[in-house]
Amino acid sequence: MFSSPSIILVDDNQQELETIKKSFFEVGMACLPLKYINDDPNINGIDPEKIPSSENLRVIVTDLNLTEAPNPKPVDLVGPLATMLQALDIKGPYILCVWSKLSNLVDDVMELLQTRYHNSCPLPFHYSVISKSELSEDPDALQSKVESLVSENTLFDALLQWEYRVSAAAKRTTNELFSLAKSIDGIDSIDSSLSQLKIILSGIGNEALGIKNASDNPALAVESGLTPVLEDQLRTFSPDNLDEKWRDALPDLGRKLSLNNSIKSKLNTFYHVEEVCGDYPKSGRGIFVSLNKSFVEQDPNKFKNRLGKGESSIINEEFINPIGSKEDKAFRDKARGEIILGFLEVSPVCDHAQRKIKLPRYVLGALIPEEFEKLTYFISGSETPRIRSHEGIYRFPNIKIRNNSFIFKLSFKYQIGAQPDDNKWFGEPIFRVKDQILSAISFNGAQYESRPGLVSFW
Repeated sequence: MFSSPSIILVDDNQQELETIKKSFFEVGMACLPLKYINDDPNINGIDPEKIPSSENLRVIVTDLNLTEAPNPKPVDLVGPLATMLQALDIKGPYILCVWSKLSNLVDDVMELLQTRYHNSCPLPFHYSVISKSELSEDPDALQSKVESLVSENTLFDALLQWEYRVSAAAKRTTNELFSLAKSIDGIDSIDSSLSQLKIILSGIGNEALGIKNASDNPALAVESGLTPVLEDQLRTFSPDNLDEKWRDALPDLGRKLSLNNSIKSKLNTFYHVEEVCGDYPKSGRGIFVSLNKSFVEQDPNKFKNRLGKGESSIINEEFINPIGSKEDKAFRDKARGEIILGFLEVSPVCDHAQRKIKLPRYVLGALIPEEFEKLTYFISGSETPRIRSHEGIYRFPNIKIRNNSFIFKLSFKYQIGAQPDDNKWFGEPIFRVKDQILSAISFNGAQYESRPGLVSFW
Protein backbone atom coordinates (compact mmCIF):
# COMPACT_ATOMS: atom_id res chain seq x y z
CA MET A 1 0.00 0.00 0.00
CA PHE A 2 2.71 2.49 1.00
CA SER A 3 5.46 2.92 -1.56
CA SER A 4 8.94 1.67 -0.73
CA PRO A 5 11.81 4.15 -0.34
CA SER A 6 13.33 5.59 -3.51
CA ILE A 7 16.83 5.36 -2.03
CA ILE A 8 18.71 2.08 -1.51
CA LEU A 9 22.00 1.64 0.33
CA VAL A 10 24.21 -1.38 -0.44
CA ASP A 11 27.34 -2.50 1.39
CA ASP A 12 28.87 -5.81 2.45
CA ASN A 13 30.04 -4.29 5.74
CA GLN A 14 27.16 -3.96 8.21
CA GLN A 15 28.88 -1.27 10.31
CA GLU A 16 29.57 0.98 7.34
CA LEU A 17 26.05 0.36 6.07
CA GLU A 18 24.74 1.67 9.39
CA THR A 19 26.96 4.76 9.10
CA ILE A 20 25.59 5.86 5.74
CA LYS A 21 22.02 4.96 6.80
CA LYS A 22 22.34 7.23 9.83
CA SER A 23 23.51 10.09 7.62
CA PHE A 24 20.45 9.76 5.39
CA PHE A 25 18.10 9.59 8.37
CA GLU A 26 19.65 12.69 9.94
CA VAL A 27 18.83 14.78 6.87
CA GLY A 28 15.27 13.39 6.76
CA MET A 29 15.65 11.12 3.74
CA ALA A 30 13.98 7.70 3.91
CA CYS A 31 16.19 4.88 2.66
CA LEU A 32 16.39 1.08 2.65
CA PRO A 33 19.75 -0.51 3.63
CA LEU A 34 20.58 -3.83 1.92
CA LYS A 35 23.57 -5.93 2.95
CA TYR A 36 25.52 -7.44 0.06
CA ILE A 37 25.92 -11.14 0.90
CA ASN A 38 29.15 -12.92 -0.04
CA ASP A 39 28.99 -16.04 2.10
CA ASP A 40 25.74 -17.68 0.96
CA PRO A 41 25.94 -19.69 -2.31
CA ASN A 42 22.14 -19.60 -2.65
CA ILE A 43 21.98 -15.79 -2.73
CA ASN A 44 23.47 -13.82 -5.60
CA GLY A 45 24.58 -10.70 -3.77
CA ILE A 46 21.25 -9.43 -2.41
CA ASP A 47 18.49 -11.40 -0.73
CA PRO A 48 15.67 -11.32 -3.34
CA GLU A 49 13.04 -11.24 -0.60
CA LYS A 50 14.34 -7.86 0.58
CA ILE A 51 14.44 -6.17 -2.84
CA PRO A 52 11.77 -3.41 -3.01
CA SER A 53 9.61 -2.36 -5.95
CA SER A 54 11.86 -1.54 -8.90
CA GLU A 55 9.45 1.20 -10.04
CA ASN A 56 10.43 3.45 -7.12
CA LEU A 57 14.23 3.25 -7.21
CA ARG A 58 15.84 6.60 -7.95
CA VAL A 59 19.08 6.71 -5.88
CA ILE A 60 21.45 3.80 -5.20
CA VAL A 61 24.34 4.33 -2.82
CA THR A 62 26.72 1.39 -2.92
CA ASP A 63 30.14 0.24 -1.83
CA LEU A 64 32.47 -0.31 -4.78
CA ASN A 65 34.39 -3.31 -3.44
CA LEU A 66 31.38 -5.50 -2.71
CA THR A 67 33.39 -8.73 -2.42
CA GLU A 68 36.24 -7.32 -0.32
CA ALA A 69 38.77 -8.22 -3.01
CA PRO A 70 42.37 -7.43 -1.91
CA ASN A 71 44.11 -4.75 -4.01
CA PRO A 72 41.29 -4.79 -6.56
CA LYS A 73 41.47 -3.54 -10.11
CA PRO A 74 38.45 -2.09 -12.00
CA VAL A 75 37.91 -5.41 -13.75
CA ASP A 76 37.52 -7.10 -10.33
CA LEU A 77 34.97 -4.55 -9.15
CA VAL A 78 32.65 -4.20 -12.14
CA GLY A 79 31.21 -7.76 -12.07
CA PRO A 80 29.73 -7.67 -8.54
CA LEU A 81 28.44 -4.13 -9.19
CA ALA A 82 26.66 -5.28 -12.36
CA THR A 83 25.27 -8.34 -10.55
CA MET A 84 23.82 -6.11 -7.84
CA LEU A 85 22.21 -3.74 -10.37
CA GLN A 86 20.75 -6.66 -12.35
CA ALA A 87 19.24 -8.09 -9.15
CA LEU A 88 17.47 -4.79 -8.43
CA ASP A 89 15.84 -4.85 -11.91
CA ILE A 90 15.56 -1.06 -12.05
CA LYS A 91 12.81 0.26 -14.36
CA GLY A 92 13.54 3.97 -14.57
CA PRO A 93 16.26 6.61 -14.29
CA TYR A 94 18.47 6.47 -11.24
CA ILE A 95 21.60 8.04 -9.78
CA LEU A 96 24.41 5.74 -8.70
CA CYS A 97 26.47 7.07 -5.80
CA VAL A 98 29.58 5.08 -4.99
CA TRP A 99 30.51 5.02 -1.28
CA SER A 100 34.09 3.80 -1.31
CA LYS A 101 37.69 4.17 -0.24
CA LEU A 102 38.59 3.46 -3.88
CA SER A 103 37.16 6.64 -5.36
CA ASN A 104 40.06 6.90 -7.83
CA LEU A 105 38.82 3.72 -9.58
CA VAL A 106 35.20 4.77 -10.00
CA ASP A 107 35.53 6.29 -13.50
CA ASP A 108 37.30 3.20 -14.84
CA VAL A 109 34.70 0.89 -13.29
CA MET A 110 31.84 2.90 -14.82
CA GLU A 111 33.51 2.79 -18.23
CA LEU A 112 33.72 -1.00 -17.99
CA LEU A 113 30.09 -1.17 -16.82
CA GLN A 114 28.94 0.69 -19.93
CA THR A 115 31.19 -1.29 -22.28
CA ARG A 116 30.50 -4.79 -20.99
CA TYR A 117 27.04 -4.66 -19.44
CA HIS A 118 25.05 -2.07 -21.41
CA ASN A 119 22.75 -4.79 -22.82
CA SER A 120 22.12 -6.66 -19.58
CA CYS A 121 22.35 -4.06 -16.83
CA PRO A 122 20.35 -0.85 -16.25
CA LEU A 123 22.91 1.96 -16.55
CA PRO A 124 22.67 4.99 -14.24
CA PHE A 125 21.40 8.37 -15.36
CA HIS A 126 24.34 9.93 -13.54
CA TYR A 127 26.96 8.76 -11.06
CA SER A 128 28.68 10.40 -8.14
CA VAL A 129 31.25 9.53 -5.47
CA ILE A 130 31.30 9.76 -1.68
CA SER A 131 34.80 9.09 -0.38
CA LYS A 132 34.75 6.94 2.74
CA SER A 133 38.21 8.03 3.77
CA GLU A 134 37.33 11.74 3.59
CA LEU A 135 33.77 11.79 4.85
CA SER A 136 33.33 8.96 7.35
CA GLU A 137 34.73 11.15 10.16
CA ASP A 138 32.82 14.29 9.09
CA PRO A 139 29.03 13.82 9.49
CA ASP A 140 28.26 17.39 8.43
CA ALA A 141 30.15 17.01 5.14
CA LEU A 142 28.48 13.65 4.53
CA GLN A 143 25.02 15.10 5.13
CA SER A 144 25.78 17.97 2.76
CA LYS A 145 26.88 15.49 0.08
CA VAL A 146 23.76 13.38 0.55
CA GLU A 147 21.50 16.44 0.20
CA SER A 148 23.21 17.48 -3.04
CA LEU A 149 23.03 14.05 -4.69
CA VAL A 150 19.91 14.72 -6.72
CA SER A 151 20.70 18.31 -7.65
CA GLU A 152 24.05 17.30 -9.19
CA ASN A 153 22.18 16.50 -12.40
CA THR A 154 19.67 19.19 -13.38
CA LEU A 155 17.48 16.99 -15.59
CA PHE A 156 17.22 14.26 -12.96
CA ASP A 157 16.42 16.93 -10.38
CA ALA A 158 13.60 18.33 -12.55
CA LEU A 159 12.12 14.89 -13.24
CA LEU A 160 12.15 13.99 -9.57
CA GLN A 161 10.51 17.31 -8.75
CA TRP A 162 7.73 16.44 -11.23
CA GLU A 163 7.22 13.01 -9.62
CA TYR A 164 7.02 14.64 -6.20
CA ARG A 165 4.49 17.22 -7.41
CA VAL A 166 2.24 14.51 -8.89
CA SER A 167 2.29 12.61 -5.59
CA ALA A 168 1.67 15.81 -3.61
CA ALA A 169 -1.18 16.83 -5.95
CA ALA A 170 -2.86 13.44 -5.36
CA LYS A 171 -2.59 13.93 -1.59
CA ARG A 172 -4.03 17.45 -1.84
CA THR A 173 -6.95 16.08 -3.88
CA THR A 174 -7.64 13.45 -1.23
CA ASN A 175 -7.44 16.07 1.53
CA GLU A 176 -9.95 18.32 -0.25
CA LEU A 177 -12.36 15.42 -0.72
CA PHE A 178 -12.16 14.64 2.99
CA SER A 179 -12.74 18.31 3.91
CA LEU A 180 -15.73 18.40 1.57
CA ALA A 181 -17.21 15.30 3.20
CA LYS A 182 -16.81 16.80 6.67
CA SER A 183 -18.55 20.06 5.77
CA ILE A 184 -21.70 18.67 4.09
CA ASP A 185 -23.95 18.04 7.10
CA GLY A 186 -21.98 20.02 9.69
CA ILE A 187 -21.59 16.94 11.88
CA ASP A 188 -17.96 16.15 12.60
CA SER A 189 -17.87 12.46 13.45
CA ILE A 190 -16.06 9.42 12.09
CA ASP A 191 -19.23 7.71 10.84
CA SER A 192 -20.66 10.85 9.25
CA SER A 193 -17.46 11.78 7.38
CA LEU A 194 -16.99 8.23 6.15
CA SER A 195 -20.59 7.99 4.96
CA GLN A 196 -20.46 11.31 3.11
CA LEU A 197 -17.12 10.48 1.50
CA LYS A 198 -18.55 7.22 0.15
CA ILE A 199 -21.50 9.08 -1.35
CA ILE A 200 -19.25 11.76 -2.90
CA LEU A 201 -16.87 9.23 -4.51
CA SER A 202 -19.77 7.10 -5.75
CA GLY A 203 -21.37 10.16 -7.35
CA ILE A 204 -18.08 11.13 -9.00
CA GLY A 205 -17.60 7.62 -10.42
CA ASN A 206 -21.19 7.35 -11.68
CA GLU A 207 -20.95 10.70 -13.44
CA ALA A 208 -17.54 10.03 -14.97
CA LEU A 209 -18.23 6.62 -16.49
CA GLY A 210 -21.96 6.05 -16.33
CA ILE A 211 -23.84 4.02 -13.74
CA LYS A 212 -23.61 0.63 -15.47
CA ASN A 213 -19.95 1.02 -16.38
CA ALA A 214 -19.16 2.24 -12.87
CA SER A 215 -20.70 -0.92 -11.48
CA ASP A 216 -18.49 -3.08 -13.73
CA ASN A 217 -15.31 -0.96 -13.45
CA PRO A 218 -15.38 0.86 -10.08
CA ALA A 219 -11.65 1.67 -10.02
CA LEU A 220 -11.69 3.15 -13.53
CA ALA A 221 -14.84 5.11 -12.72
CA VAL A 222 -13.50 6.78 -9.57
CA GLU A 223 -10.05 7.46 -11.00
CA SER A 224 -11.50 8.92 -14.22
CA GLY A 225 -13.64 11.24 -12.14
CA LEU A 226 -10.75 12.41 -9.97
CA THR A 227 -8.26 12.92 -12.83
CA PRO A 228 -9.46 16.45 -13.81
CA VAL A 229 -9.15 17.60 -10.18
CA LEU A 230 -5.72 16.00 -9.88
CA GLU A 231 -4.56 17.76 -13.05
CA ASP A 232 -5.77 21.11 -11.72
CA GLN A 233 -3.98 20.54 -8.42
CA LEU A 234 -0.79 19.71 -10.29
CA ARG A 235 -0.94 22.94 -12.27
CA THR A 236 -1.54 25.11 -9.21
CA PHE A 237 1.07 23.39 -7.05
CA SER A 238 4.28 24.72 -8.63
CA PRO A 239 7.44 25.84 -6.81
CA ASP A 240 8.73 29.31 -7.63
CA ASN A 241 11.91 27.99 -9.23
CA LEU A 242 10.25 25.36 -11.42
CA ASP A 243 10.81 27.25 -14.69
CA GLU A 244 14.47 27.73 -13.85
CA LYS A 245 14.89 24.02 -13.14
CA TRP A 246 13.48 22.96 -16.51
CA ARG A 247 15.30 25.76 -18.36
CA ASP A 248 18.63 24.65 -16.90
CA ALA A 249 17.90 20.98 -17.56
CA LEU A 250 16.61 21.42 -21.12
CA PRO A 251 18.56 24.05 -23.07
CA ASP A 252 16.69 23.12 -26.29
CA LEU A 253 13.29 23.82 -24.73
CA GLY A 254 11.67 26.66 -26.70
CA ARG A 255 13.79 26.03 -29.80
CA LYS A 256 12.73 24.38 -33.03
CA LEU A 257 13.98 20.77 -33.07
CA SER A 258 14.43 18.24 -35.83
CA LEU A 259 13.38 14.87 -34.38
CA ASN A 260 14.33 11.69 -36.20
CA ASN A 261 11.61 9.28 -37.33
CA SER A 262 12.35 6.73 -34.60
CA ILE A 263 11.81 9.29 -31.83
CA LYS A 264 8.66 10.60 -33.53
CA SER A 265 7.04 7.17 -33.80
CA LYS A 266 7.89 6.36 -30.16
CA LEU A 267 6.45 9.68 -28.94
CA ASN A 268 3.30 9.23 -31.04
CA THR A 269 2.85 5.77 -29.54
CA PHE A 270 3.39 7.15 -26.03
CA TYR A 271 0.69 9.79 -26.52
CA HIS A 272 -1.84 8.14 -28.80
CA VAL A 273 -1.97 4.33 -28.55
CA GLU A 274 -1.56 1.52 -26.06
CA GLU A 275 -0.74 -2.04 -27.09
CA VAL A 276 -3.16 -4.56 -25.62
CA CYS A 277 -3.28 -8.29 -25.00
CA GLY A 278 -5.39 -10.71 -26.99
CA ASP A 279 -8.04 -10.96 -24.26
CA TYR A 280 -8.80 -7.21 -24.36
CA PRO A 281 -12.53 -6.69 -25.13
CA LYS A 282 -13.11 -6.18 -28.85
CA SER A 283 -15.99 -3.82 -28.06
CA GLY A 284 -13.80 -1.51 -25.94
CA ARG A 285 -13.75 2.15 -26.90
CA GLY A 286 -11.00 2.92 -29.40
CA ILE A 287 -9.84 -0.68 -29.88
CA PHE A 288 -8.28 -1.66 -33.22
CA VAL A 289 -9.08 -5.27 -34.12
CA SER A 290 -7.31 -7.00 -37.01
CA LEU A 291 -9.19 -8.63 -39.85
CA ASN A 292 -9.42 -12.41 -39.38
CA LYS A 293 -7.46 -13.41 -42.49
CA SER A 294 -8.04 -17.14 -42.11
CA PHE A 295 -11.82 -16.65 -42.06
CA VAL A 296 -11.79 -14.31 -45.06
CA GLU A 297 -9.51 -16.61 -47.09
CA GLN A 298 -12.05 -19.43 -46.78
CA ASP A 299 -14.30 -17.47 -49.12
CA PRO A 300 -12.80 -14.19 -50.48
CA ASN A 301 -16.19 -13.23 -51.94
CA LYS A 302 -17.54 -12.74 -48.41
CA PHE A 303 -15.27 -9.72 -47.94
CA LYS A 304 -16.32 -8.24 -51.29
CA ASN A 305 -20.00 -8.86 -50.60
CA ARG A 306 -19.75 -7.25 -47.16
CA LEU A 307 -17.76 -4.13 -48.09
CA GLY A 308 -18.49 -3.86 -51.81
CA LYS A 309 -14.91 -4.46 -52.98
CA GLY A 310 -12.13 -6.99 -52.50
CA GLU A 311 -9.16 -6.53 -50.17
CA SER A 312 -6.68 -5.57 -52.91
CA SER A 313 -9.07 -3.07 -54.45
CA ILE A 314 -9.73 -1.36 -51.12
CA ILE A 315 -6.01 -1.25 -50.26
CA ASN A 316 -5.21 0.28 -53.66
CA GLU A 317 -8.02 2.84 -53.61
CA GLU A 318 -7.87 3.84 -49.96
CA PHE A 319 -4.47 3.27 -48.43
CA ILE A 320 -1.62 3.06 -50.98
CA ASN A 321 -0.96 4.55 -54.39
CA PRO A 322 -1.38 1.75 -56.98
CA ILE A 323 0.21 3.80 -59.77
CA GLY A 324 3.91 3.23 -60.45
CA SER A 325 6.50 1.69 -62.69
CA LYS A 326 6.65 -1.98 -63.58
CA GLU A 327 9.87 -2.20 -61.58
CA ASP A 328 7.90 -1.28 -58.44
CA LYS A 329 5.33 -4.04 -58.93
CA ALA A 330 7.09 -6.54 -56.65
CA PHE A 331 7.45 -3.85 -53.97
CA ARG A 332 3.73 -3.05 -54.17
CA ASP A 333 2.78 -6.73 -54.09
CA LYS A 334 4.93 -7.15 -50.98
CA ALA A 335 3.23 -4.16 -49.36
CA ARG A 336 -0.24 -5.54 -50.00
CA GLY A 337 0.83 -8.82 -48.40
CA GLU A 338 2.16 -7.15 -45.22
CA ILE A 339 -0.51 -4.49 -44.66
CA ILE A 340 -2.75 -5.37 -41.71
CA LEU A 341 -6.38 -4.50 -42.32
CA GLY A 342 -8.69 -4.15 -39.36
CA PHE A 343 -11.46 -2.19 -37.70
CA LEU A 344 -11.27 0.70 -35.20
CA GLU A 345 -14.12 1.10 -32.71
CA VAL A 346 -15.41 4.71 -32.84
CA SER A 347 -18.74 4.70 -30.98
CA PRO A 348 -19.48 7.96 -29.05
CA VAL A 349 -18.04 8.18 -25.54
CA CYS A 350 -21.45 9.05 -24.07
CA ASP A 351 -22.93 5.84 -25.50
CA HIS A 352 -20.16 3.84 -23.85
CA ALA A 353 -20.78 5.60 -20.55
CA GLN A 354 -24.51 4.95 -20.54
CA ARG A 355 -24.35 1.48 -22.14
CA LYS A 356 -26.57 2.62 -25.01
CA ILE A 357 -24.56 0.79 -27.68
CA LYS A 358 -26.64 -1.90 -29.39
CA LEU A 359 -24.24 -2.31 -32.30
CA PRO A 360 -20.72 -0.87 -31.83
CA ARG A 361 -19.50 1.17 -34.80
CA TYR A 362 -16.19 0.46 -36.53
CA VAL A 363 -14.14 2.18 -39.24
CA LEU A 364 -11.94 0.22 -41.61
CA GLY A 365 -8.24 0.86 -41.07
CA ALA A 366 -4.84 -0.30 -42.29
CA LEU A 367 -1.51 -0.70 -40.52
CA ILE A 368 1.15 -0.13 -43.18
CA PRO A 369 4.78 -1.01 -42.32
CA GLU A 370 6.97 2.09 -42.44
CA GLU A 371 9.21 0.59 -45.14
CA PHE A 372 6.32 1.14 -47.58
CA GLU A 373 5.80 4.78 -46.63
CA LYS A 374 6.53 6.10 -50.11
CA LEU A 375 3.48 4.16 -51.36
CA THR A 376 1.21 6.08 -48.98
CA TYR A 377 1.64 9.37 -50.88
CA PHE A 378 -0.57 10.27 -53.84
CA ILE A 379 0.63 12.44 -56.74
CA SER A 380 -1.61 14.11 -59.27
CA GLY A 381 0.20 15.93 -62.08
CA SER A 382 2.65 18.49 -60.74
CA GLU A 383 0.91 18.81 -57.37
CA THR A 384 2.68 18.33 -54.06
CA PRO A 385 2.30 14.67 -52.92
CA ARG A 386 -0.77 14.17 -50.73
CA ILE A 387 -0.83 11.90 -47.67
CA ARG A 388 -4.36 10.65 -48.40
CA SER A 389 -6.22 9.41 -51.46
CA HIS A 390 -9.37 11.41 -50.65
CA GLU A 391 -10.91 13.58 -47.92
CA GLY A 392 -12.40 10.58 -46.13
CA ILE A 393 -8.99 9.27 -45.08
CA TYR A 394 -7.58 9.96 -41.63
CA ARG A 395 -3.84 9.40 -41.27
CA PHE A 396 -2.20 8.94 -37.88
CA PRO A 397 1.27 10.21 -37.14
CA ASN A 398 3.60 7.20 -37.39
CA ILE A 399 3.37 4.81 -34.44
CA LYS A 400 5.39 1.87 -33.10
CA ILE A 401 3.56 -1.42 -32.52
CA ARG A 402 5.28 -4.63 -31.46
CA ASN A 403 8.66 -2.97 -31.99
CA ASN A 404 7.87 -2.10 -35.61
CA SER A 405 6.98 1.34 -37.01
CA PHE A 406 3.71 1.72 -38.92
CA ILE A 407 1.64 4.24 -40.82
CA PHE A 408 -1.97 3.89 -39.67
CA LYS A 409 -4.81 5.05 -41.92
CA LEU A 410 -8.59 4.98 -41.58
CA SER A 411 -11.21 5.27 -44.30
CA PHE A 412 -14.52 6.82 -43.30
CA LYS A 413 -16.01 5.42 -46.52
CA TYR A 414 -16.07 1.97 -44.94
CA GLN A 415 -17.93 1.78 -41.65
CA ILE A 416 -19.74 -1.19 -40.15
CA GLY A 417 -21.80 -2.01 -37.11
CA ALA A 418 -20.94 -5.33 -35.49
CA GLN A 419 -21.26 -7.45 -32.40
CA PRO A 420 -17.53 -8.10 -32.07
CA ASP A 421 -17.59 -11.12 -29.76
CA ASP A 422 -19.73 -13.10 -32.22
CA ASN A 423 -18.15 -11.69 -35.38
CA LYS A 424 -15.94 -14.15 -37.27
CA TRP A 425 -14.50 -11.26 -39.29
CA PHE A 426 -12.67 -9.93 -36.26
CA GLY A 427 -9.23 -11.25 -35.35
CA GLU A 428 -7.14 -10.20 -32.35
CA PRO A 429 -7.15 -6.79 -30.64
CA ILE A 430 -3.82 -5.07 -31.40
CA PHE A 431 -3.91 -1.66 -29.73
CA ARG A 432 -6.19 0.89 -28.12
CA VAL A 433 -6.37 4.45 -29.42
CA LYS A 434 -6.29 6.98 -26.56
CA ASP A 435 -8.97 9.59 -25.96
CA GLN A 436 -7.26 12.69 -27.35
CA ILE A 437 -6.70 11.40 -30.86
CA LEU A 438 -9.93 9.38 -30.80
CA SER A 439 -11.78 12.68 -30.34
CA ALA A 440 -9.94 14.08 -33.37
CA ILE A 441 -10.94 11.00 -35.41
CA SER A 442 -14.60 11.38 -34.42
CA PHE A 443 -14.51 15.08 -35.33
CA ASN A 444 -12.97 14.42 -38.74
CA GLY A 445 -15.38 11.56 -39.40
CA ALA A 446 -18.37 13.77 -38.55
CA GLN A 447 -17.09 16.47 -40.89
CA TYR A 448 -16.70 13.99 -43.72
CA GLU A 449 -20.12 12.45 -43.20
CA SER A 450 -21.88 15.84 -43.03
CA ARG A 451 -20.28 17.41 -46.12
CA PRO A 452 -23.09 18.95 -48.20
CA GLY A 453 -24.15 17.74 -51.63
CA LEU A 454 -25.31 20.62 -53.78
CA VAL A 455 -27.45 20.53 -56.95
CA SER A 456 -27.10 23.84 -58.74
CA PHE A 457 -27.43 25.39 -62.19
CA TRP A 458 -25.21 28.23 -63.42
